Amino acid sequence: MNHFFRVFYVNLLTHLKQSFARSTFKFIIIIQPILYSLLLLLMSLKSSTAFMGEYIVISAGIMTLWSSIIFSSAGDIERERFMGTLESIYSSPTDFRLIMLGKVSANVVLGMMSMIISYLFISILFNIKVQLANPMLFFLSFLLSIVSFILLSLLLASLFTLSKNARLLMNCLEYPIYILCGIVFPLDLIPVSIRWIGYILSPTWSVELLRMTMTGAISYKNVFSNLTALIVLSLLYLIAILVTYKKVDKVTRINGKLGVH
Repeated sequence: MNHFFRVFYVNLLTHLKQSFARSTFKFIIIIQPILYSLLLLLMSLKSSTAFMGEYIVISAGIMTLWSSIIFSSAGDIERERFMGTLESIYSSPTDFRLIMLGKVSANVVLGMMSMIISYLFISILFNIKVQLANPMLFFLSFLLSIVSFILLSLLLASLFTLSKNARLLMNCLEYPIYILCGIVFPLDLIPVSIRWIGYILSPTWSVELLRMTMTGAISYKNVFSNLTALIVLSLLYLIAILVTYKKVDKVTRINGKLGVH
């Protein structure tokens, strides 16, 4: 157990420093939530929707957090591959999933900063009131969301390990999720034929939960159903990680093609 926490902590700390040293990641964490907040604010100016500030903070925060997850699960795999270190990391005595858990968690921690930046931006610059109606439920929902996002990121990382087009897949998966998960637009506006995609992704339930607990427009029946869906999806992601990793590990050891060539 001590070994587990030591490896996790070292990977987390090292990756925090490495990620924040990259210009691209600084843009994602610091500039992107400001741009998203401004865009969402302009979209909402003529809207009669109550709790505009809360919706902007949650939406901009989750959008940036999703970008962090995608860049963590795909970008880090691709970076290790092109540096020629992916094979070494994968074949090291330490479980590859534990190494990736540290990397993913670091990027999720950095991604959490986006919500604070978005809040400061719209509350100070535009003097828009943002409230936190139910702090206990909000932080519980936020904690469960973070756990679910980390598991989803680990699942994507396992799938991206064998792909030589991880960067392309990363770019394709970023923007559509903003729409499919109801982060920018209500799910009711999405065609029924593809709406199910949003229901199997945890950001859909996280956004709804965080909005309800932040604004205070709470239906405890909806809170319970959203929390249940988030927990069930997290467990399914965990099972999928275990199953997927076994298959990926088998293919990897047979083919031995984790590198660029």
